Amino acid sequence: MSISKEAPGLKMIPISDRTANTCGRFIAVLLLLIGVMQGAVSEDTWRLEAQQRIEQIRKSDLTVRVTDADGKPLSGMPVHVTMIRHAFPWGTCVKAQRITGDSPDDAIYRGKVVELFNCAVLEDALKWNAWHGAYGPSFTRENTEAALKWLKERAFRLRGHCLVWHGWENLQPWGASLADDLPDLRRRILEHIDELSKFTRDYVDEWDVVNEPVNVNEVLTVLGEEVLATWFHRARAALPDSCRLFINEYNIVEPFSARTRDDYEAIIQALLDAKAPLEGIGFQSHFQLPPESPVEALQVFDRFARFGLPIVVTEFDVNTKDEERQAQFTRDFLTAAFSHPACTGFVFWGFWEGSHWRPDSALFRMDWSEKPNLAAYRDLVFKEWWTDETGRTNENGEFVLRAFKGTHTVIVGNQEKVVEIGDSAAKMEVIL
Repeated sequence: MSISKEAPGLKMIPISDRTANTCGRFIAVLLLLIGVMQGAVSEDTWRLEAQQRIEQIRKSDLTVRVTDADGKPLSGMPVHVTMIRHAFPWGTCVKAQRITGDSPDDAIYRGKVVELFNCAVLEDALKWNAWHGAYGPSFTRENTEAALKWLKERAFRLRGHCLVWHGWENLQPWGASLADDLPDLRRRILEHIDELSKFTRDYVDEWDVVNEPVNVNEVLTVLGEEVLATWFHRARAALPDSCRLFINEYNIVEPFSARTRDDYEAIIQALLDAKAPLEGIGFQSHFQLPPESPVEALQVFDRFARFGLPIVVTEFDVNTKDEERQAQFTRDFLTAAFSHPACTGFVFWGFWEGSHWRPDSALFRMDWSEKPNLAAYRDLVFKEWWTDETGRTNENGEFVLRAFKGTHTVIVGNQEKVVEIGDSAAKMEVIL
């Protein structure tokens, strides 16, 4: 909203002092109201700017050229372009037992995973405690591999979580007793990295090598923070070059702790200074009472984007019983993250109330009825950010459009073709 500083057509006329005083008070009140209005609009300008960025960075040009068998351009031909799958990873954490289970809820669970997402991370099955038997007999390595295989067969991008989570409670069944022999502790962690890397190298596309180094750091206290670089080098040596290596932390975009942001930034800088192969930054994004807008979160994205590394929202949820506020913030945070050029993925930390660490955060209730936050997700990811356009070829036999990056079908006449749209402009020929 803008207020004109000039009023064409109006003439200045003399006024009395009393009238001047009255006008002065009126103008002061008016300026105050304008200031309030501009402040509100200023807060909302992030949305318009985000939409402009999305149009610029999440779409590419597609040209469909239609000719006859002799190469003559055909004008006026109807063309229908429909998206099949996003290039951008939209994900969730999943429980391996649900992926491989045989209950009715397990079947629904798997169906929703495929319907809504193209990226996944096993919530617990690849953590140290599960891997070393501390979570009980329901966690088996055979079942874990079966879940990874099921997801990979469906072309999911897979995140690994997590190679090292350095608190004693996360290193069961031995726990703090590992501190009695530090050389043995170092050896066990390196062997664990090797073992998990070998087990997952054919499945996992990116790994959280280090989880929560600011907030959970008991092991770092006894080994020293310099060991972080050693773990990254070990993971890099054990995993294929295509597997991206991440660090992951909470209370970064959440409006809780400025000091956590400072410490996280310092750890990242130290790793890069040590030439560690750090290749991505994770923002967990667990919100309790959601803020009114994601403006502060966008500022944090800007702050960490200076490292030149991909940023992934790794564990998003909004833990509140206020479903409308939850949905509104989900819509806003999705929009903010998707609009930021450094953001390369977005992962919910669960989606069904019956299998969620914070049930109020889920997208589905226990009976699988859909919540408003799921509607917000669907409306953005499968409608607003989903290409479905029809048009006709011009005099050059071309139909040109901006399409969201991903996989699309193109239908011209009785022909249907598939095209991948990436960072560069795409062009396809259709001969009728």
